[in-house]
Amino acid sequence: MSKRLRSSEMCADCSGPDPSWASVNRGTFICDECCSVHRSLGRHISQVRHLKHTPWPPTLLQMVETLYNNGANSIWEHSLLDPASIMSGRRKANPQDKVHPNKAEFIRAKYQMLAFVHRLPCRDDDSVTAKDLSKQLHSSVRTGNLETCLRLLSLGAQANFFHPEKGNTPLHVASKAGQILQAELLAVYGADPGTQDSSGKTPVDYARSQKWTALYYTSNGRQVRSFKYQSILSVSNISLVV
Repeated sequence: MSKRLRSSEMCADCSGPDPSWASVNRGTFICDECCSVHRSLGRHISQVRHLKHTPWPPTLLQMVETLYNNGANSIWEHSLLDPASIMSGRRKANPQDKVHPNKAEFIRAKYQMLAFVHRLPCRDDDSVTAKDLSKQLHSSVRTGNLETCLRLLSLGAQANFFHPEKGNTPLHVASKAGQILQAELLAVYGADPGTQDSSGKTPVDYARSQKWTALYYTSNGRQVRSFKYQSILSVSNISLVV
């Protein structure tokens, strides 16, 4: 676990002390009890890793820490910050609550139902579409603002969106811009490192050209599902981790 994660950190779901797990795709740190609920939801909802007992690629942990420290939890609890929610009796779980039903019901509402996420206002012609959100994501990944990109992904932006005018995907953009943490976030959300842009190049090609990254693939059966960056001084071979 990073030295930056101090004992003063709290569980994102119940505010209990000393969280020992991370929900990687949610950018939060959670306690043992809340983690048990996360596991029951499945990896498509929450990808949990132990902070001490699981090996971490440094930039993956840095990504989660950056999101946590910059308030990623407010994405998932946006409406709970509204005074009207407090008056209505809606609240998050607390450390004294029982796992079932209290914590479990809250965590399901928070991550599975997205009950507290801020919804963008509808347009006259319908609503903000996934294409609109994906274009915003495509533009945002060239910056270091991880929270904006996580918010867009939470609202339905597609990590593999191919921009028709730009001729590439968000992962191409992040790789060309040297935004390693953005690339980590996109990979967690399923971005494909093998997609070719309009020039026939993949995100892997652009990452290699930066000369400060090595690429690590995670294989799930026959399908490569994601890749991870790890900062180093030079590039050698791509490692396949089964």
